[in-house]
Amino acid sequence: MDVLSMVQTALPRRREQAERLMTDRFKIQRYTGETVTDPDTGVDVQEMTQVAESQGKVQTSGGIASQVVTASGDSSNVGGNVPVWSLYLHFPASLTGLREKDVAVCTASDDPDLIGRKFRLVNLQSEKSHATARRWNVQEMPEGD
Repeated sequence: MDVLSMVQTALPRRREQAERLMTDRFKIQRYTGETVTDPDTGVDVQEMTQVAESQGKVQTSGGIASQVVTASGDSSNVGGNVPVWSLYLHFPASLTGLREKDVAVCTASDDPDLIGRKFRLVNLQSEKSHATARRWNVQEMPEGD
């Protein structure tokens, strides 16, 4: 059996294994470009429409201390080191059609602190032919956004 055949044979099982770790639930929304009035506050807000609902998982990596320096060379943290963390959302490989700037809201999780948190999709990290998951670089949105 050649390498490509081995990969194609193993890929469904590897995707299934990845999805077993995706124990959180997300509602994914997209801005429509229209504004609507919030009935509770009377404030105009950007309208959003739901584009998907999916299982997934929140993942972080990093924590590496780094010196944050501006383009002018000034340190924004008064010379100290700041841990830098990367934040990701993993979705099933079968979940297609998501876009940058979509918003994923955690609706269920074994970690109660994740429920209700919002994440803006920044860019797809796992653009590859034999991916076991769709991994998105994300930014957490502050409460109220």
